[in-house]
Amino acid sequence: MPTIKTNDINMYYEIHGQGEPLLLIMGMGADLSVWGDSIQKFAEKYQVIAFDNRGAGRTDKPDILYSIEMMADDTIGLMDRLDIKRSHIIGLQWGR
Repeated sequence: MPTIKTNDINMYYEIHGQGEPLLLIMGMGADLSVWGDSIQKFAEKYQVIAFDNRGAGRTDKPDILYSIEMMADDTIGLMDRLDIKRSHIIGLQWGR
């Protein structure tokens, strides 16, 4: 189970395919499994990086209030640790 320490959490992530990076960011509270077959379809052209945000799936769930800024910092931390300088991004809304 691949995890990376970023900020105060261990973040679960998966990498599929090759090519330009494509970061998939799931909405609040859902894990990367919601992407379903889309991951494999995108991986036909891109190196897909999908991850569980803090508080979801296999990523740590600290008992604190989460913020969008905190989640953005986690994502940047993941990209830094994976040495990803630029990426295409697809994200799902938080339901607001």
